Order: sequence, then structure tokens, then C-alpha cells
Amino acid sequence: MTNDLVFEKYEHEGREYEGTLVAPLGKTIIDPIVELVNKVLSRRNTAVLRLSKDHYNAFTNPRLELELAELGIDEVFITGLVDEVCIYHNSLVFLERGFRTSVVKGCTVPFEEEKGKTAIAELKACGAKMVDDIPEDIDVILLLEDEHDENSEEIKSGSWPPHSMKGTPGALTVKPIRDALEGRK
Repeated sequence: MTNDLVFEKYEHEGREYEGTLVAPLGKTIIDPIVELVNKVLSRRNTAVLRLSKDHYNAFTNPRLELELAELGIDEVFITGLVDEVCIYHNSLVFLERGFRTSVVKGCTVPFEEEKGKTAIAELKACGAKMVDDIPEDIDVILLLEDEHDENSEEIKSGSWPPHSMKGTPGALTVKPIRDALEGRK
């Protein structure tokens, strides 16, 4: 849920940027995701684990598997963008590694509706569950942030703009979600 995937135009530190990879319905899931984050964080003993990813498959970051094993996590609830890319590929790799995997309905959207429907149907066939809500006992929020560097496949191919590289405004998690994660007391 980064600026460049959600907003056609956004401002950061007084400068305006144009999103070039915008998921047309991306804005519609911000509030539902913020609600889930607030629900989980209201328990006050929830950890927030932030890991970068520079590919649609988050397991390309070797820390992910190590952190999940160390924390004893065996079940994931997935939200974010987009159904036919990151949601699809990450759900599959979690399933392949034996994680119980659920996609939270109303908290993901596609780039293209038909491709998104196909991706979700394939995930269901592979064993992913589609759920309306998350359980009360979640202990960890895993924030996988797109942080591409000059060596990532997407940047090299030219399909991602330079202002979506690590440390740039396009790569920042959208403000309402970032504020929810950082604003807990």
C-alpha cells in the first residue's frame, strides 16, 4: 500500500508526485485496512514487524522466513495490493511453505477486475481461505513494504518510476496506514 500504487497524485514535503502504477480501487481499501490495524493494535501487546521487499514475492527477502520461524507464525491474513500480483504470489508462497493463508475480503483489490477474480479463484483452489475478518488473537503485524533499489528487476526494466525506489515518496506506505502503525501508544 504505497503512495505510487494508490494515488494518481500525492504530495510529500511540499512536492507533488504522480503515481504511475495506480490500482484504480486502491483508495477504497485504505480505511478497512486502517480499521484492522487499529483492531489488532488495540490489544497493546502486538508487535509490528516491518520488512522491505523489492519483488512481488516477499520471500526474496531472506529475513522474512527467519523472522516468521523465530516468532512461531504459522498462519497469515493478507491485505493490500493487488490481487493478481502481490496478493496472488505471496499467498502462493505462504501456502507452499505450509502456512495457513487467508485473504481478508474487502482489504484487497486488483489492477484489472477479471485478472483479480481469476487470481482469487486460483488461490481458493490452492487452499487459501477468503475471510471477512481477522481473529482477536493476532500477535504480529507484518508490514511488507515495496522498497526497490537500482538493482531490482522492476527498476531495471523501466516499469517502475525512480520515485518508487527505496527511500523515496512513492515507496512510502500510505499515510493513514503508516499513521495507524506509528500512532499506537
